[in-house]
Amino acid sequence: MQNMKPFSIACLIFLVAFVCACSPVKPERSLYDRIGGNAVLTAVVDETIDKVSQAPKTSRSFDGVKLPVLKESIVSQLCSLTGGGCQYEGETMENAHADARITNAEFELMVDAMRTALDHQHVGTREKNELLKILAPMKRDIVAH
Repeated sequence: MQNMKPFSIACLIFLVAFVCACSPVKPERSLYDRIGGNAVLTAVVDETIDKVSQAPKTSRSFDGVKLPVLKESIVSQLCSLTGGGCQYEGETMENAHADARITNAEFELMVDAMRTALDHQHVGTREKNELLKILAPMKRDIVAH
């Protein structure tokens, strides 16, 4: 009986290890889902574009731009970039901004407006940073050189 105790413990350890190894690991949700999906992206884009299109330091970049079309395009792009399953069919950032003469200061004001909008939608710090990290490389295609 005394010899059975170590064997029973070993079997129990093996069984626990086997169950843990066989249990499916839940994959992490996409950034799109963690942000809050299309509703949150739409609210963030609406607030961001509304603010920068009306601000004296950035409004010139939106002269003649159809804001509802722009907003829809940006939401689609963000959905695609964050794993939401959308297909972005708009222009490249370089083509879209080729003649816009966007300055570094204007770009930074847009980023600040987006950060504020993300905060207003209660997007977590981790998700906000992941999104901004995805968008950061676009700066070289947007800001005039």
